[in-house]
Amino acid sequence: MTIPNLKARTALATDLAFVNRQRFNEAVAEGFYPCAPKTVRGSTRLFDVNDIVTLRIYGRLLDEGMVPRSAGLMACGLRTLLAQYPEIDRAVYVTNSLGSPVWLRAEDFDRDATHMSGIDIVSVREWFLKYTRERIIHELQEEANIVGSDDDNE
Repeated sequence: MTIPNLKARTALATDLAFVNRQRFNEAVAEGFYPCAPKTVRGSTRLFDVNDIVTLRIYGRLLDEGMVPRSAGLMACGLRTLLAQYPEIDRAVYVTNSLGSPVWLRAEDFDRDATHMSGIDIVSVREWFLKYTRERIIHELQEEANIVGSDDDNE
């Protein structure tokens, strides 16, 4: 599937990702979410589809009780992988016994492996990105078809 070139401002991106906008802005200001789309003072951030997918994973990690710093680093590792492979449907987060995590495309990970680069694998978590991405694309396309502001008097 080719990912459409759709963009969203911070308010919509955080809504689609189910992340509190104020908490997101605080995480960015604290350096806890280093992969936030870059912006200049006075203008809003613009998120592409995979930026929002990554933000959604960040939100899920927060919902599970992970602290923002750790959730941001983990999610931003996924964003790095998505920059290399923007259309992957599944990604695997692998942690070794030294605590060093790595993101891989699911098809690049041997499910029967007990070691990576000679180091014990401690945990593996797989993320199915396809449906999250499809939902985000659908919502962005729906938003693109809406004209007018929310505060219009009817």
